[in-house]
Amino acid sequence: MGLFLSMSGVIGKTKEDVEKCLKEFAKKNGGDLLKENLDNENPNFCVINENKGNVTILYPSGFEKSEDVSKYLSEKLDCPVFFFHIHDGDLWLYFFYSSGELVDQFNPIPDYWDDNLSETEIDEQKGNPQLVAELVPNIKKENIANYYVRWDLEAEPIKAYPQDEFTNEDWQVLDFMDKIGLKYPISDSGTAVGTIYKFWTTEPTENDNKRSISKKWWEFWN
Repeated sequence: MGLFLSMSGVIGKTKEDVEKCLKEFAKKNGGDLLKENLDNENPNFCVINENKGNVTILYPSGFEKSEDVSKYLSEKLDCPVFFFHIHDGDLWLYFFYSSGELVDQFNPIPDYWDDNLSETEIDEQKGNPQLVAELVPNIKKENIANYYVRWDLEAEPIKAYPQDEFTNEDWQVLDFMDKIGLKYPISDSGTAVGTIYKFWTTEPTENDNKRSISKKWWEFWN
């Protein structure tokens, strides 16, 4: 099995703002957020890092409400929030919220889950660097636009920008995050860069499972 990883990138808020809101979400869903020096193998291991006026949350492995939390943070904090996801080591993608509304999404392999997508459904996932540049302070469209391509899996891997660390692969998300002022909260040696928390909610309820029937195809990665 490849890598599955989920993060939120909160724009223009402090770690304290995010911590308070994340704890509120956890308690509303039968869990909590507590500072605790957990090993990164712990199923409730969560890290929050503040960098350049933005905040990154790395969620516990297998946590299934990362996108819900991202939307919640955006609505409650009235700010732009990215939900980033690496899926099975095959690709990275994002959903971008502003004041709780989904305003943009990007997936470099739009037909990953469904070979029969319409052109409209494919276009929905191409992303909008101009919109991101408008909503994220101090970002220029030309500094992120090269990430917004549909990957050709038959071609040689390439970097979006010469100074990037990664080519068009799952970890390219870190280069993108760096461009918009978000820091991945794990060092090269595997240690946390930020504050470690124990974070959990209850398992999905029966009602949650019923609501999932109405999801779009790209929401079924959990």
